[in-house]
Amino acid sequence: MHDEPTGVRAALQSPERKRCPACQQVKHRADFSTTPAGLCSRCQDCKRATSRLASRRRQAAVRLLIAFHPEEYHALLRLVRGGSWSCLIERGAGDAA
Repeated sequence: MHDEPTGVRAALQSPERKRCPACQQVKHRADFSTTPAGLCSRCQDCKRATSRLASRRRQAAVRLLIAFHPEEYHALLRLVRGGSWSCLIERGAGDAA
């Protein structure tokens, strides 16, 4: 009969366990972060790994931008540290490209 549980499906959907779609492991519900809407879909380990990867990608992108546009970068640093807008205007960093 279709209405009878097979045992495998019941074990996967037990109230204290959940499957992470990223790593495909069935983990305890305590391994998942909670949100106002309920449990997150990914386990904390997978969320942490995704966050680290995104952070490394952003850092690499910033390093490339600094390497290709050092004058604009240094002008922005001066501005943030108390400089004036004139340092950007003099170098043309404020112009739309």
